[in-house]
Amino acid sequence: MPQPAQPIYPVLLSSRHKRAIIISLLLAATLYLVIVISAGYQQIIQAIQRMNPLIWSILLLSSLLNYVVRFIRWQFFLRQFGYQLPGLQHFVYYLAGFALTTTPGKAGEVIRSVLLHPRGVRFPHSIAAFFTERLLDIIVVALLALGTFSLFENYTFIVASVCAVLVVGLTLLRCRRCHAWCRAWQHRLHHTRLRRWLGVVVDLLGKSRRLLAWKIFYVGMGFGLLAWSLQGLAFSFLLQHFAVTVSLWAALGIYATSLLIGAISFLPGGVGSTEVTMYLLLKSTGVDDITAITLPLISRLSTLWFAVSLGMLSTAYLTRQN
Repeated sequence: MPQPAQPIYPVLLSSRHKRAIIISLLLAATLYLVIVISAGYQQIIQAIQRMNPLIWSILLLSSLLNYVVRFIRWQFFLRQFGYQLPGLQHFVYYLAGFALTTTPGKAGEVIRSVLLHPRGVRFPHSIAAFFTERLLDIIVVALLALGTFSLFENYTFIVASVCAVLVVGLTLLRCRRCHAWCRAWQHRLHHTRLRRWLGVVVDLLGKSRRLLAWKIFYVGMGFGLLAWSLQGLAFSFLLQHFAVTVSLWAALGIYATSLLIGAISFLPGGVGSTEVTMYLLLKSTGVDDITAITLPLISRLSTLWFAVSLGMLSTAYLTRQN
């Protein structure tokens, strides 16, 4: 297997990547500060103090298990292209991608492709795995969000629309005739650069279609359901700790709908849109203002920002190792 000819890890710490991380951190810090000040600093702090180390440990462990399950799915996808990579080192590469998870659509996580390329993993294969992973995550979250249909009528149209788009998109992605039509259209283009870029996209979709074959698709969906259900169960546990009485299905629906709206908002990491949606859904169930504000903050600290922290630590480790 090819070995790296030159250092690659410092690319993770380039000024562009640092700028993306800093902007997302500043955006989140400003948003959270405004929320805390407007809602009442002392009351928010008192609510957060209800959290003890055991509760934090359970939430963070659930998030870590989510990452492990998704990593196993990621490895499964790469095996479909014939790659066998050392588990532990590969897991560090996977975690390093979370350093840029606050980019729009989590697109920055494709930095894993840069890390894996010197290990012999071709860019089209790793990017196809990344694209399929993101697609399955959205499908799984949309399915879990269906729990809001009977409880939150205002969000029914949004969730139903996303599900409809996903069904149509998945059908087109798996359609051989559509792929052949795109390839034929590419060859008819006279603009060289446009033809080349369209060729890259068609090639990516073709490789992704291989991962969307029904058997592989069902396995990937199974891992996705397990991973995001773990996070949903942790959110339900958090609600119980704050004496919020909603059913497990409703808790999963609140968590998933918040993530879904955060994803389609295309804001970095869904910062702002996810928290606000979670707040509004909790308020609609009769939760008081302070609790409805505190719960999204705790949830995001134990999921999104925990992932970013692990990503930055992994990046620092890889840079030091190199």
